[in-house]
Amino acid sequence: MSIGAGSPIPQVVPDAAELGARMRRFPAGAAIGFDDLVEHQRVSALDRLRAAEPVSWLPALGGWLVTGYPAAQQALDPRAPLTVYAEPNLVRASLGLMMLTCDGDEHGRQRRPFDAPFHRRSVQERFAEPVRARATALLDELEPAGSCELATAFAAPFAVGVAGDILGLPLHEVGRIREFYDAFAGAMTYDGDPEPQRRADAARAELSAVLLGQLERLRGQPDDSITSAVAADAGSGLTDDEIVAQLRVILFGAIETVESMILNTALQLLENPPALAAVGADGDLLANALEESMRLIPPVAFIERWTTGPVNLGGVELAAGEFVGVSTVAANRDPAVFDEPGSFDLRRTNARHSLVFSSGVHHCLGFHMARMQGRIAVAELLERLPGIEIVDAAPAAGFAFRKPPRLVVGWRV
Repeated sequence: MSIGAGSPIPQVVPDAAELGARMRRFPAGAAIGFDDLVEHQRVSALDRLRAAEPVSWLPALGGWLVTGYPAAQQALDPRAPLTVYAEPNLVRASLGLMMLTCDGDEHGRQRRPFDAPFHRRSVQERFAEPVRARATALLDELEPAGSCELATAFAAPFAVGVAGDILGLPLHEVGRIREFYDAFAGAMTYDGDPEPQRRADAARAELSAVLLGQLERLRGQPDDSITSAVAADAGSGLTDDEIVAQLRVILFGAIETVESMILNTALQLLENPPALAAVGADGDLLANALEESMRLIPPVAFIERWTTGPVNLGGVELAAGEFVGVSTVAANRDPAVFDEPGSFDLRRTNARHSLVFSSGVHHCLGFHMARMQGRIAVAELLERLPGIEIVDAAPAAGFAFRKPPRLVVGWRV
């Protein structure tokens, strides 16, 4: 789709008669509550929905939900008549107009200057050692304590610190940066509450001011960071505000996704002692353990699209302007693609086929970086914290982004 400049497409709002007809046609979708889309413990409700109506109308969402893997792939295919460039896009409302919320030539223009530094070889050569050093430094301080809340003490400062390292930004105030991104994530929920959006607007304005200041600094004192390179590239075609907009979403992925990946993988390994022992005996299993963890509890649990024209999606005819949500949680549990999809299988051969990093032109820019960070962080945790076990944990939850809100662990000192 060549959409991304001009006015975003509007979303159609069905009248009462049409809403009634959709609820009668899709009774399984009508039975889904919003909590079923948030609480991971209720994932069986999405399994039942996928079995009955892999593309369904959900009154709780005010739109269509895709839970079947083939239909999810179709919805994310750039050749399909669907777009991210719509007025009610909550990622756009939270983080602003940038590469993730536009399509076509405009998407390419905004993303292209950031592509090369995130290629696999560049990531490995430039960032593997800084990532390992960041994990080691955090664990040097943490190891004598004997216990911690893993997000606060390790996963969040690791994700924020590495994001600062690769982008050349001094993100030392971990709490403040995490508050910004908690505000952004909190606004990406279709529950009708306007307060999270107000918090996201304030966070976006404050973070943008910080990032604009850093652009100015890097032009006067250039370094070898990604931000410095883009800021110095007169041919990038991006204004300072556009560079800042891309940095906001890159930071969001680098922080929210990586923190969730670490927590979700730690949670699932620690809840599965045989899997934990297998990874301890054979470190080569760790990479697939991360993939399997992200398949079962995707850090990005929901992806939004809008139809730009009529489309048959998974056997359901949709008109233009319809809101379509893709549940990566449900699609990644489709038994037509993944055998025994509810099990945590270290040796699953197609775990990488999950939709955790999306698909098509909006496939995650930093997926090589995220995978490398996850492998290093979890490997260092398991090596440095002997006998690590769960002391207290809250079940994973989240509408757009999913992780355990609390994960306290202990280890031998």
